[in-house]
Amino acid sequence: MKYDNTARKAQSDANKLKITKCALRLINEKGFDNVSVAEITEKAGVSKGAFYIHFKSKEDLIEQEIKFYYDDLKLDESKPKSERLLYFLTNSVEHIKKSGLKMAQEWFSYSVRGNFYGKSKLAYDLDAVKEIVGDKQKAEEIISVYYGALNLWCFTGGNAEPEKIISEYLKNIFNKGEER
Repeated sequence: MKYDNTARKAQSDANKLKITKCALRLINEKGFDNVSVAEITEKAGVSKGAFYIHFKSKEDLIEQEIKFYYDDLKLDESKPKSERLLYFLTNSVEHIKKSGLKMAQEWFSYSVRGNFYGKSKLAYDLDAVKEIVGDKQKAEEIISVYYGALNLWCFTGGNAEPEKIISEYLKNIFNKGEER
């Protein structure tokens, strides 16, 4: 008779979700450096072992969350480049805004300090945009505008509109007859 581990898998998935939600909430409230794995597991009601079954570290949890969410933002390649870029970048901004101003500020702080967490997100974004436009220099230019718009949102305490900035920029470059 074959062992059915459906219930065990469901419990493991539920634990991973509890850990992730709890970690993101705590990091948003306190900042990345002010939250420990012990605190995450205590607040999530799981053991440290459960945490380490799913994640190598706190940084790994964040990296997995980024990859999980942003991989879903890649649009069908049959769509025009301008549409794919707008979709990826504006939905990415929406996710960041929903994560909260404090989380975005933490993310930028790590990017500036050169922590791998920030580099990982930057590298992911750059690769995703480069995959769409097919040109490293153009991808770097687009990512510069994207990060600038998000920084402005952070620096103004959430009072800027990064989606509009990014959308207008993309309209301008694609209306100039650049790649579609």
